[in-house]
Amino acid sequence: MSQGDLYSKTVSDLTEVITYDIFNPPVASRIYAYSHLAAYEVIANTNANYTSLSDQLKGYAKSPAPDPGKKINPHFAALTAFMEVGRTLTFSKDKTDAIIDTLNLIAKEHGMPEDVIENSIAYGVAVAKSVLEWSKKDKYAETRSAPKYTVNNNDEGKWVPTPPAYFAAVEPKWMTIRTIVMDSSNMFRPIAPYQFSKDKNSDFYKMVYEVYQIGNAAQTEHVATADFWDCNGFKMNVVGHVMYATKAMTPGGHWMGITGIICKNKQADFASTVYTYTCVAFGVMDGFIACWDAKYNWSLIRPETYINLYIDNNWKPRLQTPPFPEYTSGHSVISSAASTVLTRIYGDNQAFTDTTERAWGWPDRKFKSAIDAANEASLSRLYGGIHYRLAVTEGIKQGTSIANYLFTKLKMKKGEHLATSSQTDSSKVNNQN
Repeated sequence: MSQGDLYSKTVSDLTEVITYDIFNPPVASRIYAYSHLAAYEVIANTNANYTSLSDQLKGYAKSPAPDPGKKINPHFAALTAFMEVGRTLTFSKDKTDAIIDTLNLIAKEHGMPEDVIENSIAYGVAVAKSVLEWSKKDKYAETRSAPKYTVNNNDEGKWVPTPPAYFAAVEPKWMTIRTIVMDSSNMFRPIAPYQFSKDKNSDFYKMVYEVYQIGNAAQTEHVATADFWDCNGFKMNVVGHVMYATKAMTPGGHWMGITGIICKNKQADFASTVYTYTCVAFGVMDGFIACWDAKYNWSLIRPETYINLYIDNNWKPRLQTPPFPEYTSGHSVISSAASTVLTRIYGDNQAFTDTTERAWGWPDRKFKSAIDAANEASLSRLYGGIHYRLAVTEGIKQGTSIANYLFTKLKMKKGEHLATSSQTDSSKVNNQN
């Protein structure tokens, strides 16, 4: 296993913890962003090809430099920093401790001197602490005690909880979280959705009816696409009178997996692998903040609710409707953000086989590029009956804008050749049904 592969394996191990602990998608994105930042700062402070993000990120103080009198292994220190943050921000300490113990054992088995191991761990922990101190100021703690979202059942066209569990709205204050690169949560706010209407000739009704028709058609490929990209971290299943929950990785976790696959295919070295993951994680975290700003700004009714009220009260979507407003599509925003980052770094020539869903029983899927995968992920929400097409197309625009802005705002890799804008245009979505 190469050192870059070891980093990807460690990310995958953290994803399993995040899944086990049932973190919702926005919170999971926060864990990934801060964990990768810690690893990146170790690399930036030990590798002349990279630039520290100290003074580039809002309020982030200078990360500590290694002691020149103490020899360290930068790669081991970066893995330590990554897991120290991941361990702190997750719940299952026994699982994260086991990951850390495995990394320490690998270092010993490869003959790393004891003093280098100790120095590397100490430095990784020091960098992690600087990131964790910064994380405490992002208003996350305040959102834990924020008032619950108020649902107005008398306001037609607005979101209400959906079957089968009728969960309360998830993370209604996520747009108040400090962004990574965006100037504000509404920096890339999309156009307003169509005006709510029950008139069959209205744009709104036609938009909803398309979802209804696609759901009724249930084309084989559409079903396979919807299932593959479901990524519902906590799904309630109903069998007769019994209801039980199942877990799955979040959409952000899926794109962490894709990032590892592409890094491996491109034979990226350790530093490039860390850099790539960090950029993707930043795009995903800001993507969720921007998406949640739009969701709770308009609080748009979900297709399932509208169809059951005004078209067909027996209709059910292929996928379980997530517990938050409809517009825009979170999958579309974060998939386009992640794929645009990957295209900016590696270009369009990145065909790959997505193996991330094997653990959940779904067959591998082949894609021509990350953009190709992102477009399919976006449309999967339409095919699954949980999003309107407008939420998909506008979500893609949001995510693409965020990723491109990231490369304008941050200076990370010195002398990197970035792909042209034409290579990163993920706004052209296949409109076929």
